[in-house]
Amino acid sequence: AIDFLEYYGRQILELQESDKKTLSRRNVERNEFRYIPLGVAAVITPWNFPLAILAGMTTAAVVGGNTVLLKPAITTQVIAYKFMEVLEEAGLPDGVVNFIPGDGPEIGEWMVRNPKTRLISFTGSKNVGLIINEEAAKRRRGQIWIKRVIAEMGGKDAIVVDRSADLEFSADQIVKSAFGFSGQKCSACSRAIIHEDVYDEILELIEYKTNHLTVGNPSNFDNFMGPLNDEKAFEKVMSYVEIGKKEGRLLAGGTGDDSTGFFVRPTVFVDLDPKSRMMQEEIFGPVLSICKVKNFDQALEVANNTEYGLTGAVISKNRMH
Repeated sequence: AIDFLEYYGRQILELQESDKKTLSRRNVERNEFRYIPLGVAAVITPWNFPLAILAGMTTAAVVGGNTVLLKPAITTQVIAYKFMEVLEEAGLPDGVVNFIPGDGPEIGEWMVRNPKTRLISFTGSKNVGLIINEEAAKRRRGQIWIKRVIAEMGGKDAIVVDRSADLEFSADQIVKSAFGFSGQKCSACSRAIIHEDVYDEILELIEYKTNHLTVGNPSNFDNFMGPLNDEKAFEKVMSYVEIGKKEGRLLAGGTGDDSTGFFVRPTVFVDLDPKSRMMQEEIFGPVLSICKVKNFDQALEVANNTEYGLTGAVISKNRMH
């Protein structure tokens, strides 16, 4: 959250400097370019980074001179409220950021459709983002502009492991990326694409490291992984575990327990087809899908064969790769 505040604060200083640039024949005509505020921003934030992303999305709009209707995710509204208290303590004038808690389909939809909102900034699922983009494109009675939409949605991120890679390092990075935050982030490693020459060795290391992760109450910092967000997330992830059992071979995990919280053991499926559902669809939980490739070119082809484009990594000692 602090990094976002720093970043956007410096961004606006840089953009203000650009006002001083001459954009035409300086002694013949006067032509200036200026950034201006758009108006009321509908900021709809996710639950998985309930302070950091919320702080970034909100302050990005504010430093640009806009006012904000802030609708946090329904499961993390208290954290958003504490952020509002911080803004008030910092001296932000009343009415600049307005706290609008509530259910997404009800409150979020109203904000998106309202003719007086000028831009929508959204982070969340692909399906909701597509709906927002479509609804924002419709002109409503009393609307005098085309709304702008910023939508940061899903991911199906891959780590490619080349034949020259350090195997211990590769396995460590894959496991940490796949299961940190219980896999509940669009930038988590959801797919590992491994060269056939090192495939079996990497799987052994991944299996060992995954089985030794501790899962439990996150207030105990000895636990590497905590629970999923809510019952809905638990049911979705467990449904993908069942799909994985049909599409591939279960290497680790595969069990869940919702008796004292929504816990799923870190789960790994291997020997998957690159076009299988496990390798293509965003799961948003602690489930890693792994496939084998014959060479580096095929690895890149598999890495690029989803509809998602967000983050990824290549682990190799071959600098050209």
